[in-house]
Amino acid sequence: MRIPILLCATACGPIYPDPPRQPAPPPASSQSGPPGGTADPWSREPSDPYARPEPPGDPGPGAPTPEPPAEPTAQPPAPGRAGPPRAPVRPLGVTAAQQALLDAHNRYRAQHCAAPLTWSPQLAQAAQRWATTLRDRGCQFGHSGGQYGENLAAGTTGTLDAEGVAGMWYDEIRDYSFRGGGFSMSTGHFTQLVWRESSKLGCAMAQCKGNDIWVCEYDPPGNVQGEYQQNVKPKGCR
Repeated sequence: MRIPILLCATACGPIYPDPPRQPAPPPASSQSGPPGGTADPWSREPSDPYARPEPPGDPGPGAPTPEPPAEPTAQPPAPGRAGPPRAPVRPLGVTAAQQALLDAHNRYRAQHCAAPLTWSPQLAQAAQRWATTLRDRGCQFGHSGGQYGENLAAGTTGTLDAEGVAGMWYDEIRDYSFRGGGFSMSTGHFTQLVWRESSKLGCAMAQCKGNDIWVCEYDPPGNVQGEYQQNVKPKGCR
């Protein structure tokens, strides 16, 4: 029987507040021209560079025959100038801090041969409900006891960013024994973060009494007794 162990340790450390949500940029097809009534330049019919001009009237006998215009040739791009890479698109409704936390998870997981997590709005809603509950209880800090794996962090507002939260959890690797495996209150955040069977992540934050409270939910949950050896691999995945 798989029995997930709920981690009830406090991850001490301050965090930055979640920045305000930024509206997603409109798709390129809906962008208009600059203000002031200028028409959209993409709406004009482009001229055909391959169209030949209409032949002039008969120039009369003895006139030289005009040569046809040279066909335009495509110029290959200059070596090493492929253009700037496109920035990754953040899913609609995901804040910059949440995206940073997801990206940090996946960078750490890659070092332990764990597949990247995908963002789950459902888990993010569950995380927000619990973060709000902790706030409404006067900043009482504890786990929800729900169906998902869960990591918590709390600290003074404005002194630690989202990537720092994941880094704080990951730093518990220093106390983890890969040979023996198993659960420990001092390493449970780390083992959940890199747990190979977890595939989805959702995180949220609430502010209370000058503190930030971060909650991350994982599905399937990690820290399952008896499954550490196959789910928590050392660096290099040996």
